[in-house]
Amino acid sequence: MPTQPASPEKLAPQDCTFRHPPFTILAMGVTTAQPNRQPTKRKTTGEMFLRFQLDRQTCAVVPMLQTQEAIVLPSGRVSVIPNLPSPILGLFNRRSSLLWLVDLPEILGLEPIDRHTHSYDVALLKVGQTPLAVAVRSIQGVVRFAKEEIESPIGSFNPAFTPYLHGWILQERELVLVLDPEAIINAKGLNLTTN
Repeated sequence: MPTQPASPEKLAPQDCTFRHPPFTILAMGVTTAQPNRQPTKRKTTGEMFLRFQLDRQTCAVVPMLQTQEAIVLPSGRVSVIPNLPSPILGLFNRRSSLLWLVDLPEILGLEPIDRHTHSYDVALLKVGQTPLAVAVRSIQGVVRFAKEEIESPIGSFNPAFTPYLHGWILQERELVLVLDPEAIINAKGLNLTTN
């Protein structure tokens, strides 16, 4: 029996246009999505990336090779720990392991995720032996593109944001950020380890 498709609210790529001030793009000629565009054929070649929404205007991807899974985590399963940096939402247990949950939009200088939500959309990242769970606005699925399509972030973005980027791509006339999971895990001020 085929599964039901995700709701349009979860997969609305037209909401992912690039307009947020922390990411002032200097390159000219970048266009944003058109609300009434025709559906296009999905790409079936290239590397796989997990796509998610950071805020209403900003979409990003991380390589699937550094992504263990994407989950919806009830907020009641997150233990809030006092006196930690504000991007740290808390700890939760996943398959007998304690994982830190961090607010990825806040790390990147965007509007923080609502702390009073019923659940979080979470991407479980792992670089080497270091795991990290990042909360995002919404998970949008898996996309493919060739690494050669990634444009350099140098000179295109706010320098404070550049360390977290591999680059950016235009995908179906939308600017999509390609994030560096290792830089996120090693973000200044987080220093997260569990044993």
